[in-house]
Amino acid sequence: MSTEPNAISSETATAHVSLIVDGETLLSRYPQASQDPDTPTPIDEQFFFFLGSALLSSTTTDSRVLPISLGRTTHLRSRTIALRAEHSVVVYGFAVEKGEVLPAPELVVNAGQTIPAIDIENLTQPIPQQADDHFWRCQPLRQGKERGELRFMLVNSQCDAVGYFSWAVDVIVE
Repeated sequence: MSTEPNAISSETATAHVSLIVDGETLLSRYPQASQDPDTPTPIDEQFFFFLGSALLSSTTTDSRVLPISLGRTTHLRSRTIALRAEHSVVVYGFAVEKGEVLPAPELVVNAGQTIPAIDIENLTQPIPQQADDHFWRCQPLRQGKERGELRFMLVNSQCDAVGYFSWAVDVIVE
């Protein structure tokens, strides 16, 4: 166990954040979204919602701000709001402007995880499926504000990217 004041010594010091994207509304607002991951369509914040343990102590309700806690490693995952899973969201880049408050987040991939799926023949008995789990991990350096850019794609049910997007966000470390 480290004696450093900001060291992470247990899983309780991990904050989990889900970035939920309103994909259908986003596509209706930007029907000609970029098809190039290097030049994504910039969008505003109205398409995002946050859930997670990192947000419980936050005093901000501004959807342009991602509040996270000092001393906690943050895991960021993404999902879409979809009734029939028409589209999924995949974050493919997360950069910070200076790296003074928050270093560049790193992509973590856990290959071959077992995830439950519904068995339509027996609804109370899930069936296992294999998939790679991934999230973006960051460890705040100090309190303050860091400007970031999140890049993501919306993907249809055939795994075709239907648009590449970028979102400027302020990360507040409290």
